[in-house]
Amino acid sequence: MADQTQATPARSEADSARQAGPPIKRYARLAPLHKAMIWTSFVVNLVLLIVVIVLAGVLISYHDQSGNILNFAANNVSELQDVVTQLEGATIKTTIPLSQPLSLAGKGIFVPVDQITEVRLTQPVPLVLSGADIDLGGGNRLRADNINLTLPEGTPLQIALKMNIPLDSVTIPVQLDVPVSIPLAETELGPQFRRLGAIVHHLADPFTPLLPMPKTPPDSSTP
Repeated sequence: MADQTQATPARSEADSARQAGPPIKRYARLAPLHKAMIWTSFVVNLVLLIVVIVLAGVLISYHDQSGNILNFAANNVSELQDVVTQLEGATIKTTIPLSQPLSLAGKGIFVPVDQITEVRLTQPVPLVLSGADIDLGGGNRLRADNINLTLPEGTPLQIALKMNIPLDSVTIPVQLDVPVSIPLAETELGPQFRRLGAIVHHLADPFTPLLPMPKTPPDSSTP
């Protein structure tokens, strides 16, 4: 009887265990702080990954463009130095048209005249001759203390001109093109251009060894 009594509870426990089904698996629960740390670490890693990708793209782009940037800087520095050098040695060449009257009044200018010329009388000229000796032709002569004569109009006379003719009333019209050539180095701009050249060289010389300077300076004014 005792054996039967002990077997009965054992069967009942086995039956109840079979009815309860398979055992339920249980997992350890994480604290909220640990979850927050895990999510924060994930977000930080994701942000760092994005930053690395962006930096890699920037470095690749800069590597492709660095050559163009250096050439651009070298060309501009070379052209600036060349412009300053040409300004220091430049010469202003032009033609100035001159058109204005030039008055000789008060200049004390005279024209000396010393020559023998022939003139013709424009009207009759009376003459009074003292101690005249006139050859009448045919061996006849006329001598008198005083003789009154009249030279008719158109009579040619040989005269000796010796005088200074003043030009105070003369005005000369001046019309001509005057060529002008002025070196800038000899003007007031020369020292300023030399100062500008010194400043440009002080700024550019430390960088020229680092730049691929062209052999011939470029000219931006030409297409």
